[in-house]
Amino acid sequence: MTSRRTLVVHVSASVIGDGEIDPPKVGSVLTGALRFHELPADEPDVVRIRARLEPSGDDPTWQVTGDDSQGWWEWEGLLRDDGWTASWRGVTPRTGEVELTGQFRGVFSYDTVGRFRGRVTRVRLVCTRYQYRPGSGWAPVVPRHRTLRDVDSVPQMFGFDAIAAEGAEYSDMENSVVVDLDLDDVPPLPARPSIVPGSVSSANGVLWVSDAELPLIVSIGADDVVAEHVVPGRIGVARQICATPTGCWVTGPDGTYWIAIGHEPIRVDDLAVHAAAVVGETLLVCGDGTTWRIYSPGVEPVDVAAVGGYVASVVADEGGFVAVVLPGGAVARLVRVTRTGESTIGPDIALLPRGHGRPYLGGEPLRLVRGVDVGVVQPGLGVRDVGERLGRHQLHGGRAGRFLWTVGHSPDGTSSGGWWPLPGPVTFERTEQFWLLTVYDGRTLRPLTSVPVSTSQPAVTIDDDGLVSVTAGGVQQFRVDSPVMQPPVELDVAGVLDRCRAGS
Repeated sequence: MTSRRTLVVHVSASVIGDGEIDPPKVGSVLTGALRFHELPADEPDVVRIRARLEPSGDDPTWQVTGDDSQGWWEWEGLLRDDGWTASWRGVTPRTGEVELTGQFRGVFSYDTVGRFRGRVTRVRLVCTRYQYRPGSGWAPVVPRHRTLRDVDSVPQMFGFDAIAAEGAEYSDMENSVVVDLDLDDVPPLPARPSIVPGSVSSANGVLWVSDAELPLIVSIGADDVVAEHVVPGRIGVARQICATPTGCWVTGPDGTYWIAIGHEPIRVDDLAVHAAAVVGETLLVCGDGTTWRIYSPGVEPVDVAAVGGYVASVVADEGGFVAVVLPGGAVARLVRVTRTGESTIGPDIALLPRGHGRPYLGGEPLRLVRGVDVGVVQPGLGVRDVGERLGRHQLHGGRAGRFLWTVGHSPDGTSSGGWWPLPGPVTFERTEQFWLLTVYDGRTLRPLTSVPVSTSQPAVTIDDDGLVSVTAGGVQQFRVDSPVMQPPVELDVAGVLDRCRAGS
C-alpha cells in the first residue's frame, strides 16, 4: 500500500493575521505560499528533504542585515517534489537533485512562487520565550526556549498581545503555529474561470478588468457592451491597468501596452514597471531605480529624471503626477512630474522606524499619509502638519478620483481609536476573515462608508457616479454612500466574458 503524502508547515501569527493563510483548523483544507528555510540539523523541528531544485535564473542578491554585517550572496530557486513546490533561498548555489535540512514555512505570497495544499490533521501552537535586551528590545532566548501545545484550531488574530509588563526580563508568547497536512485527502481543484480579476480601472463610463495572471483584459461599457483584449505579454505575471477616456494602459514586469477602444492592443515598451498612474491619456510609469517614463498614445516615450528607491505610491495631481519614494533609511521623498516629463525631487521627509509603515498619497489637497500622521503636500514637496490624523493605523491606501481610500483591520472598540473609522458600535459576522475598506471625502478626510472585503491588497477605482469597484475575490462593487458594513455586490466578470464569447 502506498504511504500517504504529508507535509509539516510552520506559519507565523503575522501571516495568518494578515490573511495570507487561513487560520488552520483540524479537518479543513489549507492552501498558501510555501518557502523552505535551510537550518542546521540541531535546530528544533527540522526535516531533511530530497527534491529537485530549479534555479531562478536571476542574479544572486547581496544581503546585509545591519551596519555591522559583513553581508553575503543569496541564490534563489524553486524546489519541486510530489505534492508541493517551495521557494528557496540559500548562500550556496545549487541545482538539480538536492538534499537539504530545514523547515517548510507558510509565508507571504508577494515574493514566493511555491505553494502547498492539504487537509489539516494536526495543529500545534508554538510558545517562544523572549528576553529583554537593553538597547535592542525583545529577542528570542538563546538557546531557544519553546513549547508546543495541540489545539483544534487557532483564531485569526493571536500573538499580538502586549509582550510583557514594563520592567519584566522574560516573556512567553504564542506567536506561530505548526500544521500537519495530508496532501492526498483533498478534493480536485475546480476548473479556472475564464478570468480571475487582478486589477480594475474606470474612465468615461467604461470599467476595465485585468486577469491576475493571464495577459487578458475585459472592458465593460455602457449598456453592458463587453470586449475582450489579449495583450502580447507573458503568462504568470500580475499587471496594473490605468483607464483613459479613449482606452487603457496596461503595465507590468513585461512592459507597457496600449489598448485603444476598437483596436488591437500594442506593446509600446519592454521596461519592467512597478507602479503607474494616468492623467487624461498620459501615463507615468516607475521602473527599477531611477528609470521612469512618460507615455502618450502615438508619441515616443519620454525619460524622467527621478530618485532611486521603492515607489510606495504614485497618483495624478494638478494635471501631473506625484510619487512617494523610499530611497533607504527612515526617510521618504516626493517627486512631482509634469505631463511632458519634467521632474522636481523634494527633500527628505522623516519616517518613524516603527509605526509609519508604507506611506501613501491621497486627498484634495494632496496629503501624505504615514501611519496615522497626515501631512499636506507643499509646493516645495515637503509636508505641513495641519493637525489631521487618522483614527487608527491603516495597512495601505490611495487616491481614487476625488476620494481617498484605505484598507485596514476592523475595529472592536477596545483600542484608543475606538470604533473609528466606523461611526460607532456595529454588529457584523466575524467568522470569516475580512478587512475594512473605507472611502473618505478627499477634502475633509471624513469617512463616508466602510465595507468588508476579502483581501488586504485590493485594487480600487471609483467612477464619476460614485460607484466603487474593488478586486477582492472577484470584482466587488458598492457606492460611496452605501450603508456602513453592507457587503459589496459581486460583478460576475467571468460570466460576462463567457456570455460575450458565446455571442449572447
